[in-house]
Amino acid sequence: MNLQDKLFIRKVRAAHTRRDFLAGAAAGLGAFGLGGLPAFAQDMPRERKFLFFWAGGGWDTTAIWDPHYDVTGVDMEPDSVLGNIQGLQFTSGPARLQAERFFRRWGRYTAIVNGMDVHSVGHDSATQFVLTGTSASSFGDWPTLLAANARYEYPLPHVVFSGPTFPGTNGAAVVRAGGGTLLELIDGSILGRADQRAPVPAQPADSQVDAFVHQRIAKYAAEQTGLGKARADSLLSNMERTMELEGRRFEAGLDDLGNNVLDQAVKAVELFRLGLARCAMIRIPGGYDTHGSQLPQGVMQDNFLGVLDELFDHLARTPGQTAPYLIDEVVVVATSEFGRTPKLNGGGGKDHWPYGSALVAGAGVNGGRMIGKTDDRLIAEPIDYATGLPSGSGDILNVESFGLGLLELGGLTPADFLPDVQVLRSLIRNPR
Repeated sequence: MNLQDKLFIRKVRAAHTRRDFLAGAAAGLGAFGLGGLPAFAQDMPRERKFLFFWAGGGWDTTAIWDPHYDVTGVDMEPDSVLGNIQGLQFTSGPARLQAERFFRRWGRYTAIVNGMDVHSVGHDSATQFVLTGTSASSFGDWPTLLAANARYEYPLPHVVFSGPTFPGTNGAAVVRAGGGTLLELIDGSILGRADQRAPVPAQPADSQVDAFVHQRIAKYAAEQTGLGKARADSLLSNMERTMELEGRRFEAGLDDLGNNVLDQAVKAVELFRLGLARCAMIRIPGGYDTHGSQLPQGVMQDNFLGVLDELFDHLARTPGQTAPYLIDEVVVVATSEFGRTPKLNGGGGKDHWPYGSALVAGAGVNGGRMIGKTDDRLIAEPIDYATGLPSGSGDILNVESFGLGLLELGGLTPADFLPDVQVLRSLIRNPR
């Protein structure tokens, strides 16, 4: 069964199930004078949503993103050739058919960023640098900052389906969706799976309890001032988040569709479409720490672009939450903790290298662009941050500037987070 068939079947089922659920829930809330479920997704701002993909282990940037042919300093994969589609140069050939298809269809939405200095060749430290731009444990990663500083509150601000996360001081914005327990925790059904099982309330009783507790907290919050009011409002907000998600779980499809990388991506963009989340993180399948053989890199990266091709087809066909279609609302970011050495080692693999690459595609992205550059030894060259092009008077591109470019693409003010750091505005179609 293909993706479109899965979505159609789920939406037909969801229409009936959610109608029945909301009828009972609204009746329970009405009995306590609340008039209905909270509606976080109403009157949402026109702000971009962000779907992050992470290739754990350190992908080889030359496998697709940063090809170097006819030079002695870089070992390229045999039987590969230089591809050039929609202004993007990439490693092509018989083993890159999915990459060619993706760039042919979606290259105008896509920027490839090369030559990012990630400041480390250690897995853990480089991961933190790439995702946060700093080694400070208190600093949240880019999706967390985008979610925590959104103009409006989302029930599930940043959903981590898989992959790394650095919440910093914004842990309340991060929700782990892996393991299948998220909805069970919210609706209480996990009580029936505990070692000492507890009874799960029936739906009408559960709705009445929610309504009663909501009313009591709201009344208490209205009578408070200062810190007491802030804490009561926070508790009330968290409760409304759970009620909103429970009421719309059937639309969101968090409990079906499967769990492969495409399924997780579709779940994420469904949450975006419904106004339930702003950001999500998904790990790209495969082991990219290829010290022993470099050949899997091209296969894994080509397969990933095959997934992105299906995802972008879905984004282009599906109405958005604040834009005509999701492709006009969602930004896709794919990267890894670092690159790999330009030359093969004795085992036919490549080792860690401190210059990385990223793909950024979707809403507001300055597409059809190669941003940043490495030389014939795969070492970053200085660039003009405004154009993304090599410049003798420019600076080496660093990951913190890349991340700030994402924050500005998301409508935030980069100087509020990392002052005195340049912003990679060449990522943005119409920068400030």
